[in-house]
Amino acid sequence: MALRSFRLLAALFMLALVGCGSLPGDVHRPVSYSLLPSPDESPIARLAADQLPAGAQSGFRLLPLGSYALDARLALIRHASRTLDLQYYIWDNDESGRAVFGALKDAAERGVRVRLLLDDLNTTSVDKLLQALSSVPNMEIRLFNPFCCARASLAGRIATSLGELPRLDRRMHNKLLIADGALAMIGGRNISDEYFARNPVANFIDLDAIAAGRVVPQLAMHFDRYWNSDESFPVSYFSSSRDPGVNSGLLQKLLPPSTGRMELELPEKDLLELEPVSKELQANQLTLVAGLAYAVADRPSKRFLPPEELESSSLMTGALSQMLGARTELVVTSPYLVPGKPGMSVLQSLQQKGVRMTLVTNSLPATDSAFVYFGYARYRPRIANAGVEIYEVSASTPHGNKAVFGGGSSRGRLHAKLAVIDEEVVLLGSLNLDPRSARRNTELGVAVDSPELAKQALRIVEAMKAEAYRVRPEPEGGSLAWVPPNEEDDQAFNEEPGVSALNALQRLLLNPLVPEDLL
Repeated sequence: MALRSFRLLAALFMLALVGCGSLPGDVHRPVSYSLLPSPDESPIARLAADQLPAGAQSGFRLLPLGSYALDARLALIRHASRTLDLQYYIWDNDESGRAVFGALKDAAERGVRVRLLLDDLNTTSVDKLLQALSSVPNMEIRLFNPFCCARASLAGRIATSLGELPRLDRRMHNKLLIADGALAMIGGRNISDEYFARNPVANFIDLDAIAAGRVVPQLAMHFDRYWNSDESFPVSYFSSSRDPGVNSGLLQKLLPPSTGRMELELPEKDLLELEPVSKELQANQLTLVAGLAYAVADRPSKRFLPPEELESSSLMTGALSQMLGARTELVVTSPYLVPGKPGMSVLQSLQQKGVRMTLVTNSLPATDSAFVYFGYARYRPRIANAGVEIYEVSASTPHGNKAVFGGGSSRGRLHAKLAVIDEEVVLLGSLNLDPRSARRNTELGVAVDSPELAKQALRIVEAMKAEAYRVRPEPEGGSLAWVPPNEEDDQAFNEEPGVSALNALQRLLLNPLVPEDLL
């Protein structure tokens, strides 16, 4: 084992000495655009038009349950008859990932135009599968801000790209699916078992929404900007073989024909008392809540913006501006929370206005990013002293989250990105409240003016809070206390639950090593 490790390190060192590879310079990117919804040609488009509430500009269906979120994606793909556009940050080569890949392949083979755009940071496990899928007629795949070489492993990719690390640190964090230009899915979920409550160890508590109406063409416009941008490269440029016969054989091996026909075991109803989307679509129905909405996204070229323009145009700046406009209440869920000076300024301003503020984030045992958690912990006393009611989701509570979020006995980890302002406006999308989302990653989301949707979102937040410790300042001494889920103040802990002496040492040693701007 030691010898193999030495050889690996030596190989990486030699790759670094050889020099850095580079992306292809002359790239042919056929320009294409979203197809307008056609009720005459698409049952989905006809359904979206028929089910939109009377007089509504847009309509929404929230999806708090992981299994329902996977069911909805597969159902939309299976019902699409004209076009499918997808944009994701993470897509794993696991059961869920292969099921969605298989459904897309089936759609392309029946004549549906499929455009798939993936951020390239996490594509190592699916690289060969993407190359094989790119040979399927009607299916086109592009990679956003890709690595140039040694694509079989992340270590190899990095070793051959050392001179381009500043570029490669800027990622596309957007999540979007659009079916027939008429129904869209947005939110926090990537394509992986742990986002759909299918991981036996740990699953994310997350939130998506299906959107219909005028907001969908807005989302399609943002997709087109990314698809046709200079940041997006056809996956065929990185393929080891362009022989259709070779790719077809590889595809049969990696993605058997039955893969896209996964049958899910679904609860009869979710937290909102709604049935699975697949069942509704089969009955030619779709439950939608009316809202006045608009879609927003960072520019694909965000990494090229000068600092002053970046600060004024980023999605984070717009979100903070909307939060600052709260009059009575602000409720926020963010798995990765490092407010920085801009965020603290907003919280302190809202405190002065007397706005009631609630924040739900991860505890250290629940988070999948200790570095970001340590960044949050630096601000936690100031957040609490700004009058914010803080809830930290526990990795494991006595009550469990199976009935609400489908996590079963596995650990629950918050991943939902949500804000509800004055019980009227809902902000939902891919944006985390941290410096990376503000300055380094691109993000996408929607703002919806809908008291009814806000009421549903707050109901979901209440379920999250039932899985969380409430953090409050001690009346004397300025320290913090943690109140267990569904307990009173007199049951509070003075020590952070689930944090060991080793965790404390890690925080002490690692905290100074990562600049806040990278979190």
